[in-house]
Amino acid sequence: MNFFKYTILAGILMFCNLCFGQQPSYPVPPKTEKMLFYLQRSHNKNTIIYDLNTLPDGKLDIKNPIHVYWMRFEEGGRKAELSFIQRRAFGVKCKLADKSENSFIVQFNNFHKREMRLSKNASGSYNIFIKINNETAELECVYIKAENNALGIPMSFKYMDLYGISVKTRQKISERLNL
Repeated sequence: MNFFKYTILAGILMFCNLCFGQQPSYPVPPKTEKMLFYLQRSHNKNTIIYDLNTLPDGKLDIKNPIHVYWMRFEEGGRKAELSFIQRRAFGVKCKLADKSENSFIVQFNNFHKREMRLSKNASGSYNIFIKINNETAELECVYIKAENNALGIPMSFKYMDLYGISVKTRQKISERLNL
């Protein structure tokens, strides 16, 4: 009987983990006005932040609308820029989709299966919109599970979990993409 209860409890915890976008014991970066979403990996707890990139006057930088950088939780939470190789792996490409609305088509540099769009939401703030389970959602976070080699270096990606908020229902939704 106890085994059955523990199995159900473990299942509930796993479901909650999938639905609420947090990996076990991973820190959640503080939400800022500019943060669009963040990416975490199974390799370590350092987190990649995707911020809205604005000019000194507060307007969107049309030439480079997204600033990508590290939140180094394993180094005291310091911020750091991505290296050239890291930008190629975790950076994004932005293509102007609608000049009048300043909306962009966004894709990860190394992942082209799912298109994203940077545009304003109903309240006028910029968000990243993506299809999650065939439903338009505001992307909150991404988790990538990698398989490491004998030296502990991530060599291949197993899956990517997408977490967001449904535009239609305002409920949290998630989807796992096998890579």
